[in-house]
Amino acid sequence: MIPAASPRNLLLPMMLALVAAVPGSASGSERLLSFEDRPACQEAIERVYYSHQIGATRPFEEAVPREVIERKVRTSLLQSVALEQWWKTPVTADSLKRELERIAGNTRLPERLDHLHPVLAVKLAMERGAPPPSGG
Repeated sequence: MIPAASPRNLLLPMMLALVAAVPGSASGSERLLSFEDRPACQEAIERVYYSHQIGATRPFEEAVPREVIERKVRTSLLQSVALEQWWKTPVTADSLKRELERIAGNTRLPERLDHLHPVLAVKLAMERGAPPPSGG
C-alpha cells in the first residue's frame, strides 16, 4: 500500500514529472522519459539540493548513492500513480506549470529555485531533442 502524501510532500516528484512530461502531438498526448532516463533528471535535482546543504563535506556520489536516486524515482512514479488513481488527478504539464508558479510565489528560498530552473530547462530541452537553453 502506498502511504498518503500531502501536496507539499509531492514537490520533488512533481518537479521530476515536469522534466519527464513533454508535450507531444497536437492531440495533447505526452511523451514520457523512460525509467532509465529518470535517474539522470533526479540526480541533477539532488545535486542542486546537496549544494545547498549546510555542512555537506562528502562527495555527492558518496553522500547520495545511485540506489537512493533510483529509489526516489520509483517513489515519485508511485506517487504519480496514487494522484491519478486515488484522487483522480493526473499529473499533466499544465498542472505542473501551475504548481511551480504557486511554489515560486510562496517560496522562502528563491535562490534555490533559481538554481533548479536551469537544471529543469536543460533536462526538458534534452528530452525534446532541442539544444539546451543558453544564458544564465
